[in-house]
Amino acid sequence: MDETYAIIGGGQAAGVAARTLRKEGFCGRLVLIGEEPELPYERPPLSKDFLTRDYDFARAGINPPAFYRDNAVEVMGGVRVERVDAAGRRLEWRGGGLAFDKLLVATGCRPRLLPPALGDTAGVLYLRSVADARRIKAALRPGCSVILIGGGFIGLELAASARALGCEVTVLEAATALLSRALPTGFGAFLQQVHAGHGVRIETAVRPRAIGREGGTSLVTCADGRRFEADLVIAGIGVLPNDDLAVAAGLGCDDGIMVDRRARTSAPHIWAAGDVTRFPVALQGRRVRMETWDNAQKQAAVAARNMLGRESTHDEVPWMWTDQYDTNVQILGFPSADCETFTRGRLEEGAFVLMGCRDGFLRYAVMVNSGRERRPLTSLIQAGLPIPAQSLADPAVPLRELAARQVA
Repeated sequence: MDETYAIIGGGQAAGVAARTLRKEGFCGRLVLIGEEPELPYERPPLSKDFLTRDYDFARAGINPPAFYRDNAVEVMGGVRVERVDAAGRRLEWRGGGLAFDKLLVATGCRPRLLPPALGDTAGVLYLRSVADARRIKAALRPGCSVILIGGGFIGLELAASARALGCEVTVLEAATALLSRALPTGFGAFLQQVHAGHGVRIETAVRPRAIGREGGTSLVTCADGRRFEADLVIAGIGVLPNDDLAVAAGLGCDDGIMVDRRARTSAPHIWAAGDVTRFPVALQGRRVRMETWDNAQKQAAVAARNMLGRESTHDEVPWMWTDQYDTNVQILGFPSADCETFTRGRLEEGAFVLMGCRDGFLRYAVMVNSGRERRPLTSLIQAGLPIPAQSLADPAVPLRELAARQVA
């Protein structure tokens, strides 16, 4: 008898897993259950092209609509799974349910909300879904003023998009520098200069104390007494994993669903992939949770293969990117404060690479308008061999040549 495989989720990981299962030969019943009504789609365009251009949302689809019909993938959109019975292998939702043989949980994340104690937060917008993006797009009109609470990647991408649309933009960041928890010291100052050059006002070391409305205008009062007014407030203060179903089902969870390198959970016949997972990374020597396109893509394919009994593992050098104006930033590995930092190129020229070494080993790289260096830098990190710092920092030594020497 044919088996039934179920996938919970409607994003990158869910769409890739469905495609991989069919490509790898699964011929049984395949059911994809998503809380959003749309077919699985990518989220990176939502903060950029979707807002600033006449963007055809179909381009964000993980698979063409015909894929699901042609490959007999049953898509149940707009359905919120309310219970996973891990032992009984059954999903339940209002008005229905499904028995499964194997399950993939790819439920992603949700925005972290501002605390209600701040006051009138009902009108604050957040970005996670295409529905959120549509609301933000409708509100971003030329000449309107926008306050962005949070100077992380999403907040800064939204700032760039709002400026492209002719909005007045103020970013409020609680830390003393942009991205200070994620990137090397000094990089935040560079990025702040980029935004300032495009007319964005950035205030650091400020924490909202109250949010309200006065005469149709949003008012944000900060702990230091300063007040900021705008037509619109958008918050980007991080995300939380949608692991509630997994917790209730008794799966091992700790700020995300705990999985191994094969994307297996603590329950037989259940796998998980994407932003919702916490998984082991050899480079770090610990489990991490990553909210990146690349991780969702690769981990979902690994999960699908292992659901079919293949031996596939997920242990890649982490990679992510962000585009802000004409500045492309790509990050490899895990930037950390205990690394010695080297710069290849000049920050003032707008194209450079920041590299972090610890104990003689390359641990991470931040590439600014230098995407061509990603492959050799990935090889150098993966090789796990000591590298002379002077060679890394010397533009006269091609990184491709250095990688070839190290890997040989």
